[in-house]
Amino acid sequence: MNKGVLLRLILCVSVFALYLYEVIQKQNKLNYLSLQIPKLARDVKSLEEENTKLQFEIEKFESPENLMRLVRTEQFTHLRYPLLKEVLSLEEGIALKVDEDPLQDSTKPFRPRPVLAVGAKP
Repeated sequence: MNKGVLLRLILCVSVFALYLYEVIQKQNKLNYLSLQIPKLARDVKSLEEENTKLQFEIEKFESPENLMRLVRTEQFTHLRYPLLKEVLSLEEGIALKVDEDPLQDSTKPFRPRPVLAVGAKP
């Protein structure tokens, strides 16, 4: 056999072996990642359950009954029922016209746009 043909054959086999090695390494990475998926899914599920539990505890703590119970303790004496003059209620169906400019129409008196502040102290 000719040395040139033998050298080309060795080169081709070497390149093919490197290609196979690279393919096997990629498959190993994919297998490793696919084995991690169930563990990560369990972690996500446990975090979602923990979030649900914490959200329930927050809602339980912020419930009006609990807040009024805390009023009786010394730490939360600033909590109280709002006075009627501090509560603002709007009727359903009434809307403010935002595109209306009172300065353009000189026949109407100028009135500043009302500000909605619920629970604010006067």
